[in-house]
Amino acid sequence: MTTFLLDTNILSAIIRREACAEPRFRQAIADDDALFLSVVVYYEVKRGLLRRDAKKQMATFEHLVNQFAWCDVIQEDWELAAHLWVERTKIGRPIEDADLLIAAQAKRLGAILVTDNEKDFDDLGVKIENWKA
Repeated sequence: MTTFLLDTNILSAIIRREACAEPRFRQAIADDDALFLSVVVYYEVKRGLLRRDAKKQMATFEHLVNQFAWCDVIQEDWELAAHLWVERTKIGRPIEDADLLIAAQAKRLGAILVTDNEKDFDDLGVKIENWKA
């Protein structure tokens, strides 16, 4: 069994039933892989759907949420995110706080981070997979 934590762009692609991401998601379910949903990703997707008043996509999102194990941000994630922020800032490659928290959660879970923004996470010590590639 493989453990996956999905980034916002991948969950959004699944909601839109994009050709590459959605079948890979279904395969992960069929393989009984562990699928985690970060509270950060939940927030980013939810606010975007609310802003656009995307009722049909919101219904799809609410249904999909049940396929995931919930992943809260805990103190360990905040600590690691702070250290990662310092490392990235020192080398002139700052990263958004939300992405740092998602990366920290993936590390804690030992999960593969599924994202279409590979370059944002490439030197954070997280295994990465792109379901849109």
